[in-house]
Amino acid sequence: MPVDGLRLEEISFHFDTAPTLAGVSLKVPAGAFVSILGPSGCGKTTLVKIVAGYLKPLAGRVLLHGTDITNAPPGKRNTGMVFQNLALFPHMSARGNVAFGLEARGLPSSEIRQRVEAMLDQVGLKPDERNRQPGNLSGGQQQRVALGRALVIQPSLLMLDEPLSNLDSHLRDQMRGLIRQVQRDTGVTTMMVTHDPEEAMAMSDLIAVMNQGTIVEVGTGRDLYQRPRSAFVARFLGLANIVDGSVIGHRPGSSLLVRPECLVINGEGVPFAGIGKVINSEFFGADVLVTVALGNIQMLVRGRPNIMPQPGTEVRVSAMPGTIHELPADGES
Repeated sequence: MPVDGLRLEEISFHFDTAPTLAGVSLKVPAGAFVSILGPSGCGKTTLVKIVAGYLKPLAGRVLLHGTDITNAPPGKRNTGMVFQNLALFPHMSARGNVAFGLEARGLPSSEIRQRVEAMLDQVGLKPDERNRQPGNLSGGQQQRVALGRALVIQPSLLMLDEPLSNLDSHLRDQMRGLIRQVQRDTGVTTMMVTHDPEEAMAMSDLIAVMNQGTIVEVGTGRDLYQRPRSAFVARFLGLANIVDGSVIGHRPGSSLLVRPECLVINGEGVPFAGIGKVINSEFFGADVLVTVALGNIQMLVRGRPNIMPQPGTEVRVSAMPGTIHELPADGES
């Protein structure tokens, strides 16, 4: 029977009297990339601190590749961490930062040099950048150093705490691809904390969505986006039209999800079509977002820039076949 890379069993924790985590359980296959996704204050950073050993749970267990590490100190867990603020040593060069963990383990200097250079090659830091201190490196270069430092020790688990939040959009796209490629190459089980749904969907094998101290749903990005089990998850992962089923010919009382990109304006589609008036049109370059009033409800429609009706225009809105998802009756609204 395969052993999970990471297994959390009924983890509970609170600060003072306010519960922060309430019975959190999660199974992550060995070698998988899982994102802990949720709004600020939902408990995701507390959870990663417990996995890293910086906090001790009040109840529950943390198992890493089958070994109970709940009470192990951080230095004995064989985990690598990339912090949100990176926490690079400012007085050390890029090489020195990456070598630090190996030196602390007492490895021979020849092996340290070999592993450091190989890791800096893997994360794409150029030879002429390796003797610079962090203050003389760009944000993207610092990210590469932090990633290399976490991975060079060959951890059993890599943890990433909002690793891209301090980068501009261009660098975020670059580093997102680099992190995922290096993770695949090394095969290390990886846990990333993020509040960015796009980041989580682009990088992860699995996403665990948190809210108010619990994991409310786990699945692939595609499943959670297209077939969520609650309105909370539907809305958190992206723009969502959620309407009563009776409005568009489904079971009265049911809640239906239709993503904006699944609706078309003045096109042929089933099973839903309605006539409405455009309230607003927003241009985003690659696409447009149109708000249409259909009676007493408003629908968001995402389409190509060549179809951008002006406010006040009357349009026909229809859904592409197979794109309407009925949310479970007991799903959170």
